[in-house]
Amino acid sequence: MKFIIFLALPLLFLSSSVSSDTYIGKWKIKGGSIIEIYRDGDYFYGKIDKRAERPLSNLNGLDNKNPLKELQGRPLLGMNILENLSYKDGELSGGTIYNADSGKSYIVKVWINSDNTDLCFIRAYKSFLFKTFEARRVK
Repeated sequence: MKFIIFLALPLLFLSSSVSSDTYIGKWKIKGGSIIEIYRDGDYFYGKIDKRAERPLSNLNGLDNKNPLKELQGRPLLGMNILENLSYKDGELSGGTIYNADSGKSYIVKVWINSDNTDLCFIRAYKSFLFKTFEARRVK
């Protein structure tokens, strides 16, 4: 029994290295966009802190592709694109990510590499298909 506890002890320390507070901060995605993840109560959100250096669309900096006409004039900077994520088992999930390039929202999961807490993965799901983005912490 002591041998099993001894083997399991390092696993407890590995999983505890990614706490809910580890997610809070600014994360840079390939292309130059920066998302700031923050907590509000029990939920986590992510807002656009900086746009890509060469954006694919919405060149005027507005949410042009939004399906709701009344939101098409809102600025992208400062807009939440990650919504209602909960921390559970070392990752953020249960919320959505908004893609301003298409005007669509997707189910999302966010996790941090326990070996390198400056490396974050954002996975957007469309049915059984998904796309994963890598993000690096901005210091």
